[in-house]
Amino acid sequence: MRRRPGAKATLAALAVALTCVSADAADQSSWMPLLKMQLKESHGCVIDVIVYSREMKTGEDTGTEGRVRCIDRREYDFTRRKEHQRFELRLCQPTVC
Repeated sequence: MRRRPGAKATLAALAVALTCVSADAADQSSWMPLLKMQLKESHGCVIDVIVYSREMKTGEDTGTEGRVRCIDRREYDFTRRKEHQRFELRLCQPTVC
């Protein structure tokens, strides 16, 4: 089978992109199931995209905060001060955000 010139470069770029996505997904995997469950149960939100997220160090504890967009275009800010706690969820409205 013959390959077009540049096919290796395209495949290499795709492999790098997939590695970056899976590494990002692995970082979020510990808290994502809880966030998804809470949003679905309390607000009927099915996550479309994570707008942003970050971890915060407070002493020895690690918290998480960010924003998600639901498939119906609502956005929620989420905060969790310590691991293994529930998230605080706030509807993001234009006058607040």
